[in-house]
This record gives sequence, C-alpha cells and structure tokens, in this order.
Amino acid sequence: MEPNAIRMKAIAINFNEIRVYLSKNYYNGISSKFYLKDLESDELILLTGDALDSSDDPDFQKYAFHVSFHMGRVYKIVDAYGLTCFLDFSYLSMCKEFDELYFYEGDDLGNCYTREKTTFKVWAPLSTGVILKIIKDGKDFLYPMVRGLKGVYSYTVEEDLENAHYFYLIKHAGNYDISMDPYAYAASSNGRTNIIVDLQKLSMPPHQLPPLEHKTDAIIYETSVRDFSMSSTSGMKNKGKFAAFTEPHTSTDSGNPTGLDYLSCLGVTHIQLMPINDFATVDEKNPSELYNWGYDPAQYNVTEGSYVTDPNDGYKRVYEAQQMIEFIHSRGMRVVLDVVYNHMHDVNMNALEKTVPHYFFRRNDDGSLSNGSWCGNDLNTTAKMCRKYILDMCKRWQVLYGVDGFRFDLMGLIDIETMKLIDAQGKALDSSFLIYGEGWNMMTALAEDKRTTIQNNRKVPHIGFFNDFFRDTLRGTNQMETKGYFSGDTYKTNDAMKAICNLDMFEYISQSINYVECHDNATCYDKFQISNYDEDEETKKNRLRLLLAAVILSQGIPFIHSGQEFFRTKGGLQNTYNAGDQVNALDWNRKDFEIDTVQFVQFLIHLRKNNPCFRYADYDMIRANVQLENIDHRMIQYKLHQDDGEYQDIIVYFNASTDSVEVDVEDGYTVLHHTEKGKIIDGKLSIDGVCMAILVR
Repeated sequence: MEPNAIRMKAIAINFNEIRVYLSKNYYNGISSKFYLKDLESDELILLTGDALDSSDDPDFQKYAFHVSFHMGRVYKIVDAYGLTCFLDFSYLSMCKEFDELYFYEGDDLGNCYTREKTTFKVWAPLSTGVILKIIKDGKDFLYPMVRGLKGVYSYTVEEDLENAHYFYLIKHAGNYDISMDPYAYAASSNGRTNIIVDLQKLSMPPHQLPPLEHKTDAIIYETSVRDFSMSSTSGMKNKGKFAAFTEPHTSTDSGNPTGLDYLSCLGVTHIQLMPINDFATVDEKNPSELYNWGYDPAQYNVTEGSYVTDPNDGYKRVYEAQQMIEFIHSRGMRVVLDVVYNHMHDVNMNALEKTVPHYFFRRNDDGSLSNGSWCGNDLNTTAKMCRKYILDMCKRWQVLYGVDGFRFDLMGLIDIETMKLIDAQGKALDSSFLIYGEGWNMMTALAEDKRTTIQNNRKVPHIGFFNDFFRDTLRGTNQMETKGYFSGDTYKTNDAMKAICNLDMFEYISQSINYVECHDNATCYDKFQISNYDEDEETKKNRLRLLLAAVILSQGIPFIHSGQEFFRTKGGLQNTYNAGDQVNALDWNRKDFEIDTVQFVQFLIHLRKNNPCFRYADYDMIRANVQLENIDHRMIQYKLHQDDGEYQDIIVYFNASTDSVEVDVEDGYTVLHHTEKGKIIDGKLSIDGVCMAILVR
C-alpha cells in the first residue's frame, strides 16, 4: 500500500474508544459524521465524539469516539462521503487491562499431534480471523480456525498429519499476514513453514548425573556448535553440526584428541553452547556462505537448521540436538544453553509480533520501540503472556532437550520477576540447574530497580552474573591498550585480591562468574599482543597462564572460553559475530603446539576439583579459611585452609611484576608447582617475575 494514498485510518486505542484519522488532502480532513459498521451483522452505528487538535499533524485530522465493540469481529469505519477503512485493534495490546482480559493459562498452545488427529491453538486475541494452512503430500488445505476464550483460535484436523507442514494466516485490520507458530517444535529450512512431529518418537530418558552439590563446583567451558568442529584440524566429519559432538575418537593432524574426547579429559563440568535456537542471518540451505554466532533469533522454539544435517527434516531438527546433549551427558558433563530472550532479529517478520501486534516488544512512553539491546527492539518481559512464553520455552529446552542450565544474553534487559520465575521453574525440575547471565545495565524502557542487572544482584541471589570487575581488574578493560594486574599493572594488586575472593560484590559467592575471555571482544592472547607489545612472546604467554590460573582457582565459578587454554587467536579482531569460519573456527592444531599449557589447565582443574577450599559455597567459609596478602605491592599471596581434600593448607603466589620476590615459607610446606622450578632453600622461596608458585602441606 502506498502510504501517501491513505485517506482514512481507524484505530481502537482502548476497549471503548476509537480514533479516526482523516487525510487533510481529502475534503480538508473534515467529515460531518462517521459510522461504525459491523460486517457480520451489517449493523451501522452513528458515532458521536469530537474532532481533536491536529495542529501537530500536517497530514491528518484526528477524531475521538467512545463506542462499544466486540473483539474478534470485523468492523469498518464509514464517513459522510462513503469512504471506508477497517478498524485496527492491534494497539489494544498496550492497554493496561489487556493482560487481565486476555492472559491464557493453558499449556496447549501450538500443535498437539496424535495419529488420529492434530489440534492447533494460537493466541491471537486482537485478530479478526485466523486460517490454518496445511501442506501435505504436495497439496494445500485451508481451515478457518474458531475463536475461543482469551482470544485463542483453535482447529482440529481429523487425520494423521505427521510430517505435514503448516503456518497461520492471521487477519488484522482487513489484511491477512503469514505467521509461523510461536509454539511449534520444528520448521523447514529458513523458517518457511512449521513441521508436525510426533513427540512420542522424540522422548528422551532423563540423564543420570551426580547432583551438583554446590554451584561453585561448576567449571564452565563456552563454545559455538559451528566453531567447535568447522576447522579442517578438528578431525570431525559433521563440521558445524550438532552431530560433530557425537563423533568418538576424533583427533588433530598429529593424532591427539579433539571434540568431546578432549573436553572430557580437560576436566570441565559444564559446556556452554552459544545459541542453538533458529537464527536469522545464516542461509540454512547454504550455511557456508554466511556466518553468525546466533544472537539474532528468528524462532525461540526450534533449533538452528544450519546445525542439522537436513534442515527440512522436522525430526532431525529435534533429534540431532538431543543426541548432542545426550553424548555430552554420557561424558559426565552438563550443558548450559545460551539464550537470547531479550530481543528478536526482526520485529515485523516475527511470529510474536504477527500474532499479537505491539504486545511482545517493549515500548517507550511515546510508543516507539525500546532499544536497550542496540538491535532495534527489546522483548517486553513484564507482559504476562510474554513472560509465560519465555517460561514455556525454557521448560521445553529443559524437558525435551535435557539442558542443565541457561546463560542469559543481556539479562539486564529482562525483569527481575521473570528471571526469578525461570530460576524457580528450572530448580523444580532439576535441583542442580544453573542460571547466570550478562547483568549489564542497558537503557531499556524498564525501571532500573526492576532490571536483572549486576547492581541488583541481591534481589536475585540464586542467579549468577558475569563478573566484569574480575575481568577488567585482572586482564584490563575491553580497550586493547589497557592493562590489568596480570598484564603488569601492579597498581591493581589490591583490586586483584578483591577480585579473587569477591567478598563484597554479591549476595552469594556462587553469583560470581569469573572470566577474562568469552566470545565477545578480543581473546586475551590478541589483547596482550597490543597491551604488552614490548614484551617477548614467552613473557606474554606466562601472563596468560597466570590469568588462566586465577580464573580456575578464584572463589566463585570459573568460566573458560574455548581455545583460551591454548591461546586462541582471532587475528586481533574483536567482535567477530559475522567474521566467518576463517576467523572463528577453533584451530585444534594450536592445542598440540601449546600442549604444556593445556596440561597446566588440566592440573589446575584437578586441583580445584580435589580441594574444596577453591570452591567454598558461602562467604563465612571464605572468611574463616582464606587470606590474601599484598607482598611488596606487586605479588599476591592467596592462602587457603580446608578440613577435607588432598591437602590441609595451600598457598598460591601470583607475581605479575617483572621483579623476583622472595618469601619466607612456614614449616611443612612443599612446592607443588612453580613455573620456574623454584625450590625452598633455608625456609625461603624465590618467585621470579611473571611467575606463580603453589605450596601445599
């Protein structure tokens, strides 16, 4: 439609008021009367109301009328000259009473399949009609759906629809628009249709892993499904696919383990997968042509087709992701899913907006879209059906796919109440469930005290946060030139001690996700090439090893970016979300070149797992058993005591300076690890510059 040719439009702004806009190019925007016509009964009602001040609008004269109408019926507005337009109900979703009138508690939205019949239900309370389109055996079938309570449209097809494709045609203001099903389980390639599958064929036995006694027992390893296997060095056949995680005995060019064989030997407890739900900017039929990390969600409810061996097979969409997770579980590791319930890729093309316009996306006071995500929109998580949708999808990933935790992208855009409900739901299904996310305070149209930000962490004491104080203090900020303690800024020694224990930042120590590197921004190796340009390569690598040791041995939950343990590089690039496989694919041969550091990380993980003093679950235990001391304003002494474990007392020395520092050693201590093979002589130990030592007794 040509916008400049619109002569009249009509919008219901609340449940008893209509606004009519008449073009000033049409009889100067003046009409002596207006009618409301019910197209079902042909009833014509004369409207009474007033012309509004339109001096601020050069194009339209505005009128306001108070009148009753019935939701789900089709109405037209008729002016004195016989001009007509459809009445648009889509803005009613922004009324304060909308949730009270139309919140639907049922758990039966989407399609419910049996061999005898399939029932379809879609929540579309503002629409004036919904048509279900089925594509089966090359033929199209159209079924007008029946409007029910709370604006839920339903229809039952009495035949076997397994593997049939479908979508909805949803009518708003006289126009039908194609919409996917927000609750579907599978889709064809590039989101053209949804696919009906038999969930009985996809049921998974619950995995049996020992309970996670404390959250601080977790050691998280982040990777991307695509990056994990895409390199020619991976030794995996199903490159860039879920199926790569199910391949046993894969190896590098030198014959050393890759894939799950490697990760299970490394010793991590949780694999955090970057988004695996359907995202928009990779062509699922030609996945090698475009690259994206997946933080551009198109469908929350189905898996990403480019990760499936056949994106047009509805069963493979589900089964191959299930198999990946089951194989990870079989190696004794849990799966954390990176979820993006803060924005969608394209509001106008999204099923949530098409089914209920203006409802699922947060608005500013002037009606414009909130944009705290910097992606054009923010999800309206305080809306009751939006909150319910997020909860329903989280439950699906947990129950149908078997995930063991969620990492929330831009969690600060999500309201606290929603996050608490997600956490409670997850824990009710699995007491070991883990939830954490990015707590950055983004400028979204939600009051600051309601945002799930790191500043509000005490309001959500069971949810973890990426600790940017830890990152910036120990590594330096995201600016490539800035230094942290371990890159040589010893003025930050006292802050580094705080970061290692985090005694004041959180309600519980388990809320601290300790990291210095993740998929965002430059790798530490690339950053140190800039910030420490004047040092030789081995010194920079020593600093990186100190960083890894601090991440793994600090109080809280350690988080490692895939490849960090063998100095992953992205060629100096930072935000590589669409930079392609050449930059992002994990170079497994690099692991072989840096095998000493990989073995060092294995040693540190073993040390953490076998000594609870590195993973105390509460502050009282830390205060009673952990001491930190600043030695000569350049080195940290990290002293720990425990009643159980391999040792009774442990001292870790971190020397980020270039100077050698000598310390007195108490009786009974021996050197467990020293990066320069130092020995205790006459009760003293010399710790060289850019070096660490671990003493035990």
